[in-house]
Amino acid sequence: MAYATANTPQNRMTAIVTVGAIHAGLGALLIYGLTTGGFAPPKDPPISAGQIPIEPPPPPPEPTPEPTQTQDASSRSIVAPKPPISIPTSAPRVDTSDIILPPTPPVPNVIPSALPTIAPPLPPPPSPTPSFDAVPARPANNPGGWVTQADYRTSWISRDYAGTVGFRVSVGASGRVEGCSVTRSSGVSALDEATCQLVTRRARFDPAKNDQGRATAGKYTGAVRWQLPD
Repeated sequence: MAYATANTPQNRMTAIVTVGAIHAGLGALLIYGLTTGGFAPPKDPPISAGQIPIEPPPPPPEPTPEPTQTQDASSRSIVAPKPPISIPTSAPRVDTSDIILPPTPPVPNVIPSALPTIAPPLPPPPSPTPSFDAVPARPANNPGGWVTQADYRTSWISRDYAGTVGFRVSVGASGRVEGCSVTRSSGVSALDEATCQLVTRRARFDPAKNDQGRATAGKYTGAVRWQLPD
């Protein structure tokens, strides 16, 4: 079985009227309830005011009179001050008259003595210092004996060692040789060394002298010729 609802204009109008009536009734009930005092606003309690009695302040104390001090009359008499002294403003007068000094005493004349004056003796002149010419060191023995043919060694002869050696020696104040150096080489170191060794051992000198004649250190220069024996 099937059901169908017919929407006719008459039924629609009836529904609208019914809904409007329901809303109107609800509105009337709400207005009626408000007007009947169901929702009355609360009332504020009344405010009561009063005055609190305040006691007046105590009166201020009366001032105590201070004792008055009586001053005894002074036994001293009253002296009035002297009037001010007037000082003149003009400059004081200065006396500008010339002052005459007394004459100076006379200077006594000194009469020279008749006795002759003797001058003190002059100091003696210094003694002259003797001067000497500087003297170089000189051989005290024969220079030819310092190096001889006997000093030739057999090996030097077989090798034909020969030549001239120049030397310079330092001579002390005692006349002894204190050092030797080769100034000219022979080309053979053995002959150069032998020359300085022999001259240092055998040579004797008169020492050099300075300008005061005293012995002093000096130098001497010489040469030795090494020649193969025949």
